[in-house]
Amino acid sequence: MSASGAGTHGPPATILIIDDTPANLALIVEYLEARNFRMLVAQGGEEGLQRAALVQPDLILLDAVMPGLNGFEVCRRLKARESTRDIPVIFMTSLADTQDKLTAFAVGAVDYVVKPLQVEEVMARANAQLALRAMHRQLTAANRELEAFSYSVSHDLRAPLRAISSFARILRKQYRESLDEEGQRYLDTIIGTSSQMGSLIEDLLLYARTARASSAAIPVPLVPLVQQLVTVFGERIASSGARLEIAEPLAMPLGDPTLIGQILNNLVDNALTYRSRNASAQIRISAQRSGEEVLVRVADNGIGIEPEYHEKIFQVFQRLHSSDEYPGTGLGLAIVAKAARVMGGEVGVESAPGKGSTFTVRLRAAEPPDQARTGPAPEMADQNL
Repeated sequence: MSASGAGTHGPPATILIIDDTPANLALIVEYLEARNFRMLVAQGGEEGLQRAALVQPDLILLDAVMPGLNGFEVCRRLKARESTRDIPVIFMTSLADTQDKLTAFAVGAVDYVVKPLQVEEVMARANAQLALRAMHRQLTAANRELEAFSYSVSHDLRAPLRAISSFARILRKQYRESLDEEGQRYLDTIIGTSSQMGSLIEDLLLYARTARASSAAIPVPLVPLVQQLVTVFGERIASSGARLEIAEPLAMPLGDPTLIGQILNNLVDNALTYRSRNASAQIRISAQRSGEEVLVRVADNGIGIEPEYHEKIFQVFQRLHSSDEYPGTGLGLAIVAKAARVMGGEVGVESAPGKGSTFTVRLRAAEPPDQARTGPAPEMADQNL
């Protein structure tokens, strides 16, 4: 973003000023308009919220001290709305206290300027934030194109792969005895690798679709999703002698039901896959309220993970073991991390080799703290199938 208020070929950037005394800002408005910025002014918090939602400005300059809705509350509401969440906010303030500045950043501001305003400083800070916003938009567009490309390629690969796998299975069924031992081994390899590639394509499609899921957060009851896990993994749990325990009550997060279901599905699948060779898998699911968040945890007694790999495992195609040791595509935990990010949350792990792993997904809570359901100490619902 250049000093003219627009990119090389783009339209002028729109700046919304929210201030109850706009006459004091006449010099700022005139100065920025002369440099090709499109300037809008709202006289107060309520009007500012309405204009921000309607106009979708590129940047907001927000007065901290106003009657009615003060700047801090206006910023909170801007960041709580899907349509205005990503608009950068710069506070204009005469407040000199450090705590006030920290509060401004806590509610979502990206910068602040101190009154009385200096026009050159305001323009410099505005240009810096507009440049960052432009780069963010470019990066977002590039990521979407990459995801669309990945989805398209993966989708187009499925048909020929199914043909290869189907004909190989026909050959094995009808002509296996006509092949020598080496030919049979080659045929088995074709079928096995086709199956692995099919799983990889399905996971790639799922990873690409994750970003396309609805971003509208709604309260998500976890009990039905956990019950689905019992159905989906019932046979694997029973055949391996595993035990699935549910710590009730389960706190309710905000998010997308499909994405949360996929997170739980992938974490339970991970626990069953990387179970200890010396003991039956023990898997525990809990969801507890912590301030404004719900911490969804899936704990296991599996093989564990070295500390230096705790971040790496959430990246795409990161495997710590060969497919001969443990099956998988290296996308399961990457899908978990991406789904959490799409919902404004995050995922982490506590683990050590031979001591199991506890995956924690942090999501926004569905209810204010004073309305959150209270109850007795968690009880364990044992699903030993």
